[in-house]
Amino acid sequence: MFGIDPRIIAVICVVFIALGIFNIHRGRQTLRQVQTHGQKAVWHEQMSILTGIEYILLACAFLASLSLTYRWLPSNLNIIIGPLYLLLLLAAAILAAFVIFRSFTASRRARPSQPVQRVVAREEEDEPDPNSAYRGGGLTPEERARKRRERRRKAAEARRRRAGKA
Repeated sequence: MFGIDPRIIAVICVVFIALGIFNIHRGRQTLRQVQTHGQKAVWHEQMSILTGIEYILLACAFLASLSLTYRWLPSNLNIIIGPLYLLLLLAAAILAAFVIFRSFTASRRARPSQPVQRVVAREEEDEPDPNSAYRGGGLTPEERARKRRERRRKAAEARRRRAGKA
């Protein structure tokens, strides 16, 4: 297999299997923690578990390839090992593509969008602080709506001025 000593590849496969078991264990712990908090969680949505399965599938595919290349097993088992190798390799590739796709979509969802700069022009100083717990300020709903419209109009004018359109 590419001129690399098969013992080195076997050691790498053992490391992959150990990493797979570790990731599956870590994913199950996370799954238990999520379930103890009362949230619903399923194993096939845990990236750690899927990554662990992928590592184990890759290691098994490499070991099957080594057994075919170096004839570690009797030749009558090659009929079974050949398709098994292709099946393992295909399953690992599909799972790897799924894990990569899910990680991209998760990072896209986690990334904050561009912050919107809000320009609020205050006309009167007696207006209550918008961060205060009491936002009514003694105004009627019609007065609040009128003030809101004025603020929005002035903010739009300020945006146009900054863009050079007014």
